[in-house]
Amino acid sequence: MVQVLLVLGLLLMVYNTYTGFQVKGQAPGGIIGERLTQLNALVVFFTLGYLLVGILTWGRPTDTLLVIMALILLFGAIFVWLVLRLVQAILQALEG
Repeated sequence: MVQVLLVLGLLLMVYNTYTGFQVKGQAPGGIIGERLTQLNALVVFFTLGYLLVGILTWGRPTDTLLVIMALILLFGAIFVWLVLRLVQAILQALEG
């Protein structure tokens, strides 16, 4: 179960990384572009973190702490997805 949650979180973070770079391409320069660059750097950093946690915990016996950690990581990935959707909506509202 833990491995499934970690893989789902990792896949969502890979999608978030792709989406983040797409949003950055839509954004004008200036402060918005700068903040999106910082956001993308953090998304990439956390994606690598998900991968590292998955590698370090693969094959370990499932215990409550690992399940809680995997759930926290999965919901973190969902949060990042929601933030990126919000940024996309804001950019679209500013354009038109």
